[in-house]
Amino acid sequence: MSGSSAVIKLLGELGGVLSSISGVGFWLFLVGFTLILVIAMAFLVRLLINLVKLIPNMTVNQLIKFVLVTGIVLMIVGLFVP
Repeated sequence: MSGSSAVIKLLGELGGVLSSISGVGFWLFLVGFTLILVIAMAFLVRLLINLVKLIPNMTVNQLIKFVLVTGIVLMIVGLFVP
């Protein structure tokens, strides 16, 4: 099973669970999920800004390591994006 098919299967099962939720439970879940998503996005944006600020002060070896890690992370994310 490839990474993208696993993610699609997980999202399908999550959609099935969410479709059975109704009333106040649905709205509480939606508000909680939105709060977690906003906090995670803010953390990622702050981390990205800090990394961009550090780039001019990096040595050549640190920059190469940074570029390699960034490339590996993008490749892993690319496996999960359909």
